[in-house]
Amino acid sequence: MGTIEGIRKHGFRKWYERQLIEGHVWLATLLLAVLATAAGIEMLSIRDGVAEFVFDTAVVLGGATVSWYAWLRYAWAMRVAEHVGHQAVCPGCRRYGFRPVPPAETGDPMRLVAVCRRCGHRWPIDPSP
Repeated sequence: MGTIEGIRKHGFRKWYERQLIEGHVWLATLLLAVLATAAGIEMLSIRDGVAEFVFDTAVVLGGATVSWYAWLRYAWAMRVAEHVGHQAVCPGCRRYGFRPVPPAETGDPMRLVAVCRRCGHRWPIDPSP
């Protein structure tokens, strides 16, 4: 689910919370994958035979691949949450948070328009960092 659809479905605050939770799950995955990579490097030895060496190499490469992917996902989730979060302050009354305007009212389903819950001011939200 994309940023715009997620905000429209769950609302800004719940979407933001989910974005942070998802990002931190990827961070935990990153840490576990780094540990697996380190363990694979520690086990790496040609003395134990070719089969053990191939297995240890696969653990190292798999852990490194998962680490890289988890880092990219974590960084992306945090970047998007920060980018949208900075735009979530009403320009009219400075209140944090907004309600998304339904796509039927904006006329463009790919455009996210926010409306303040306090003063009713509307402003556009750019979802991509």
